[in-house]
Amino acid sequence: MLPAKLAFIVAFAVAAVMALGGGPALATHLSCGDTITADTTLDADLVNCPNHGIVIGADDVTLDLDRHQIDGDGAPAAGCHPRRELCDVGVVNDGHDGVAVRNGSVREFDTGVLVGGARDNRVVCISSSRNRFFGIVLGGAARTVVRDSSGNDNPAPDGDGLGVFGSHHLRIVDNSFRRNGQLGMHIEDSTNNLIEGNRLERNHDMGILMEADRNQVLRNRCVRNGACIIVGPGNRNVIARNHLFRDREGIAVEKGLGNLVARNVVVRVRTTGIHLGVEEPPIGSTNSVVRGNLVRGTGGDAFQVSTNSAGSLLQANVAIAAGDDGFHVRGRSTRLNGNRAVRNADLGIEAVRGVIGGGNIARGNGDPRQCTNIFCR
Repeated sequence: MLPAKLAFIVAFAVAAVMALGGGPALATHLSCGDTITADTTLDADLVNCPNHGIVIGADDVTLDLDRHQIDGDGAPAAGCHPRRELCDVGVVNDGHDGVAVRNGSVREFDTGVLVGGARDNRVVCISSSRNRFFGIVLGGAARTVVRDSSGNDNPAPDGDGLGVFGSHHLRIVDNSFRRNGQLGMHIEDSTNNLIEGNRLERNHDMGILMEADRNQVLRNRCVRNGACIIVGPGNRNVIARNHLFRDREGIAVEKGLGNLVARNVVVRVRTTGIHLGVEEPPIGSTNSVVRGNLVRGTGGDAFQVSTNSAGSLLQANVAIAAGDDGFHVRGRSTRLNGNRAVRNADLGIEAVRGVIGGGNIARGNGDPRQCTNIFCR
């Protein structure tokens, strides 16, 4: 993470509710930097805001942009010190519960929409784009919903669609995160969140980076990202029923305990479809379950388990037409049960000695042995 972006996150993590500039604005006609303390409907665009756009100043406030735009000036806020204070945010809610922000667009700030230290917020039908660091940030938030919104086109080198830090019991559903310079979503130190039905497309680095525990990542669609979903470190997450198409890399549990990867469909990924652990640097997952996934047409192995991954179970998965092996298993304590490998370029299952299991089928693969160090039908 680059220093400017890190400074923003540090400032956000230590910020209390601050005097953020501007006076109370109860009417619908607002200026850049105004603070609202009652339900407000925007009646015109705000253009070229030099620092904050609108600041939420009370609990239980609804800000309806009414299809208008809050626009920054595309430059860091002059005289603002990001290591000590929040700077250049389109819509700021620092510590107020029960707030809703809806129906409009925010662009060209450091961060488009920020919800911090608050509960029961809603961000609905908001487009946040062309921001330097994040489209949307949730930090220290709880029981908050982001729905039918987008964090698109937040540019390189630092731009992410969504950042979630130290937040719990969120629902992030039916959004789009596309063409960001780094990540579609960055989930860190956050638990018991639902991430469902989102579209992640053409993000330069990853669709979702999960450095967190006990989250559910369900029914999302990844297309042409650097990687779709990377977990590590993260424990007891569920990654299920996601669809991946033409990403560079598919789903990886690089480090963590007790993660479940189930019923995902991975098609035409350029490297590995689903993998556990990493060979270099030597890290691994522990007690991961990979079950009922379909991986087809990858450039490399369809499924891969690193040397440093322990106690993995691969069950009832299907590998078809991989560019290398259907299953390449280096972790000696791995169990393979009821998997199917068909028409892969090399082996159906390439396993090291010590791998156990039964009911695996390997047919029509490029290497006539079909499997090594494990019995296949």
